[in-house]
Amino acid sequence: MNTTQDKILTKREVAARLRLRSTTSIDDMIRAGEFIPGFRRGLRRVGWFESEVNAWLTARVDERNALMAEIATKNQRKAAIN
Repeated sequence: MNTTQDKILTKREVAARLRLRSTTSIDDMIRAGEFIPGFRRGLRRVGWFESEVNAWLTARVDERNALMAEIATKNQRKAAIN
């Protein structure tokens, strides 16, 4: 990852990208270990590299796809038994 050319997203931009209603939800997700922490950009500013947020989203989609494939396999096995 080349962070020198990577766009830095604000908390509000990250919330919008994740389709969250508030930026507080990001803090809750970070505390729960469900989202990547940002980095300090100033006294009261936090930022995320766009590529890291996109990678996190891609990982969530990959997890969902793996789960769906597992469910489909189980259903096929059940159908083969019956």
